[in-house]
Amino acid sequence: MRTILTTILLALALGCGPGATSRTLPQDYAGPVRAPSTYRADFAIDHQITAVHAEGSDTFRALLEKRGDALVMVALGPHGSRAFTLAQEGDAEPRFESQLPRELPFPPRFMLVDVHRTWLFGLDAARADGAHTDEITTATGPEILDETWADGRLLARSFAREGVEGVIRITYEGGLSPDPSAPPPTRVELDNGWFGYRLVMENITRSPL
Repeated sequence: MRTILTTILLALALGCGPGATSRTLPQDYAGPVRAPSTYRADFAIDHQITAVHAEGSDTFRALLEKRGDALVMVALGPHGSRAFTLAQEGDAEPRFESQLPRELPFPPRFMLVDVHRTWLFGLDAARADGAHTDEITTATGPEILDETWADGRLLARSFAREGVEGVIRITYEGGLSPDPSAPPPTRVELDNGWFGYRLVMENITRSPL
């Protein structure tokens, strides 16, 4: 179970890995997290996540569903056993149910940040082909969002903060359409330069609800 916990923490961006205390990092990894109902599309995602980190790599399955003002994420351990469930409803703090042997060392809300960055934020409608740069507001200060779009699909995006070393960069192989009924990317990579890990998401299925 300790291996499962380590995998989930690293794979879902739940805090600082080894050596992170020597880096200049945001005090609270809040990110662009909003009430689920502010995003138009409802969908379900089933995918395999490989977390690459300082100690090696781990792979597991994760299920995600966004419906109305609710967002639910379930992480599965070996043999399909449920490791934990995290549910966000509106602007309220998330509800967390865990089958792990110890408490998380930080608020479960941190798990939502990478989900919002990857699958929700700024994806209500396609943008014009080319590069776009915007300043976005988060609970812990402004961030610079850079995106590249082509043929109505998001190819890449990055998030940066003034005074914070590194960027969070996400690439979508084949592109991500705002339409949940469109084919999903064949591979998504999130490289978190703030906390020092990389997520590789494969075997992705996404369907509208």
